[in-house]
Amino acid sequence: MDLLVDLHSVFRWVVLLVALAAIAFAVLAATGARPWDRVAERLSFFFPLTMDIQALIGLVVWVLGSGWAGDTFLGWIHPGLMLAAIGLAHVGRARSEKAEGSKAKGRQATLFFDLSLLMVLVAIPTASWPL
Repeated sequence: MDLLVDLHSVFRWVVLLVALAAIAFAVLAATGARPWDRVAERLSFFFPLTMDIQALIGLVVWVLGSGWAGDTFLGWIHPGLMLAAIGLAHVGRARSEKAEGSKAKGRQATLFFDLSLLMVLVAIPTASWPL
């Protein structure tokens, strides 16, 4: 079980790096500094995917573990907010796919990916912050 918790903890950095890269490329497309190209498209695919993988690991930890028992934040708030963040990431991906033109694709991805990352940051337990 500790291995899964450690994997969940380490994989968050992968999610964060992919999120920042996806947001950076979306902002560049939204401002017209760079077209919405294959790199931006791939990053907009991998951001929700990494969130899904992280959620799967977290779900296994949540179901099998009892370390969160009695802790309302870890037991309910953290998972709920993270599922909402995953939903926002998927909405950003879908809306950017449907949008016409690089700027419109970038604006859709920027809006929803930013909201998703903000929700992730709010949902991280403060004891997990590396300060």
